[in-house]
Amino acid sequence: MFLTSSLHVFSVKSLLPAELLKEATNKALKELNVSFIETVLLALPEFEDEDDLTLDVIKPYWTCLEELVDSEAVLSLGIADLNKSLLEQLYNWARVKPHINQVNLESCCVMPKDLVEYAKDNDIQLLTHNDPRDILPTKSFQELISTNTTEKDGEGWDPLWVLRYSVLVKCRGIIKTKGYIMKGYRDTKKRK
Repeated sequence: MFLTSSLHVFSVKSLLPAELLKEATNKALKELNVSFIETVLLALPEFEDEDDLTLDVIKPYWTCLEELVDSEAVLSLGIADLNKSLLEQLYNWARVKPHINQVNLESCCVMPKDLVEYAKDNDIQLLTHNDPRDILPTKSFQELISTNTTEKDGEGWDPLWVLRYSVLVKCRGIIKTKGYIMKGYRDTKKRK
């Protein structure tokens, strides 16, 4: 069996510390009682201006993921929703090269030709997904908490990260289990 995960990092007014990637990965290893994760795919939050997502934004997160590869907690890395230019910059800079770039089906029906050629030339798998960029909106998260506790207890919460995982039976492509592990933060000053 092997485990893949997609790690969604949220923004609470600004980008979160890259160290949260280690926390999320270690939580998954512990909760799922495994010694390593086959592939981690990094999904960063959507930026208001697409040009705000730069290599400098990605670098601290990717460096943290490279450390997880060095420690053998993760075997390979991928990223979500990079265009050809940014994927090329990441590939040229990174010590541990991305093996996967997931492209959201909402952004294109057909993969851009330059992205396909670049991925093929550099042995990067192009996969598709249809996850919303905001996989767990704050309001939905608060409603989920309120549903299971009280309305007042659901106030002031924000998701920090969500790790979606799939455990596959090797050589058969059968999904044994899948689920989510997440961490939230409660700002008590936001409470009404």
